[in-house]
Amino acid sequence: MRAVMLRLLPAILGLAAILCLMQPAAAKDYLCHQQFALCTSAPCIPQPGNPDISICVCDVQEGPNLATVACDTVKPSTDAEGIRTVYSQFALTQFEQGKKGLKCESGTPWSQCLNKICTVDPANPDKAICACDVVRTGDWQTAGGDCDAATCKTAYWSGALLADSRSNADFMMDQLKITKSPAEACPVPKQ
Repeated sequence: MRAVMLRLLPAILGLAAILCLMQPAAAKDYLCHQQFALCTSAPCIPQPGNPDISICVCDVQEGPNLATVACDTVKPSTDAEGIRTVYSQFALTQFEQGKKGLKCESGTPWSQCLNKICTVDPANPDKAICACDVVRTGDWQTAGGDCDAATCKTAYWSGALLADSRSNADFMMDQLKITKSPAEACPVPKQ
């Protein structure tokens, strides 16, 4: 029995190595139609006492949006105390309004807000306060910063990795039958 186990060991180890090298499946995109927080240009600050979380002030919107989890799991709600909860989702709205995508380098702090929970501001129902993850890796993009690259190092803008930003815009364009992307990049600064 021990001899059989020893002969099978290389095959088992090889299979384990192959399984470890396999990439996880890409997140699935969902088109939701509900109230949500739009954080594509949101200013954020690190949460006091927790440098891994940022607090972002986002716009509350209604309409088509992208989630990478099933729409029912990010459905807005109001609790017994009247506190309204929405989730941060992606939409092309701010690009359609003329905001441009600012590219920032890896190592600069940014906030990943997609699918994150937010509380609608009771004093201003057009705004939501969202708790997002602070990220410092990967080249990323934001619609915040007014195309000022210096803000990449000092702000914690809500953003997305470049590849995710492109695929999110492509998904929304496909779903909404938009032929020309409203998402334009900031002009490259002159050297």
